[in-house]
Amino acid sequence: MFKIKYILSFFFIGMFLMTFPSYGQGQKDSLQYKVDLSVSGRRISGTFSQVVAGGGVNVDLLYNNWHLENNATYRYNKTNTRLIEDNWYDLATLKYYPNGKKKLYPGAFYHFDNNLIYRVKNRHQYGIGLGSVLDKGAMKLSMLAVVANESSTYNGSEFVNSERDFSNRKNGLFLFRLDNGYAIAKKKINLFYQLFYFQSLKESADYDLRLNARVSFKLFKGFSFHVVYDYRFENVHLESLSNYNDIVLFGFNWTLKD
Repeated sequence: MFKIKYILSFFFIGMFLMTFPSYGQGQKDSLQYKVDLSVSGRRISGTFSQVVAGGGVNVDLLYNNWHLENNATYRYNKTNTRLIEDNWYDLATLKYYPNGKKKLYPGAFYHFDNNLIYRVKNRHQYGIGLGSVLDKGAMKLSMLAVVANESSTYNGSEFVNSERDFSNRKNGLFLFRLDNGYAIAKKKINLFYQLFYFQSLKESADYDLRLNARVSFKLFKGFSFHVVYDYRFENVHLESLSNYNDIVLFGFNWTLKD
């Protein structure tokens, strides 16, 4: 049986070879972009002190039949003298639309995060798969199914629901990702959610569920207010930790696009 890394190599070679027919047709170069910046935070001093800061940048590039999406966020939370969050998150997705068609396309992704709450020092996930986009005016639905590889380092080694007690955990994964967005009130209100399901190929009890839901209210051109709900469930987790964590964020974002 081929290892996942060999499958990944064949996949990238295949994506590269698929580009030649498009260029042979004399397609004109075109670039579309969208950059979304967000920031949020609060500070409390006195008997109870707290500093919370968060920010993110989403970059969306479409060049001919290639589509690159990169979402990066950072969260910092220090309450009294305890550091609760100092977390980075990055998700990059590369898609190729054969002949410009989005009904069925190959895609690849890379994900990195670290999380003090889950005592994750670093987590790397990368993989390949097939996706589909359904664009119906106000609604845009995107699905991606991926075979992936994971390498994670934890601050601890004893896990609930797992017999593999190692601080360095490597895994083969199946990932299903669903993105769905709606624009209403003449695009002044935008609703979006992103759902992930991760399933280990080594342990049936090792699965994660992540939900990120966002509502944006347009204030004026390019500037809006947003509310974000972030939920994460991990069935395999370090002992003494909860299997879920959620957070609600408020902030502003500024969008640049062509």
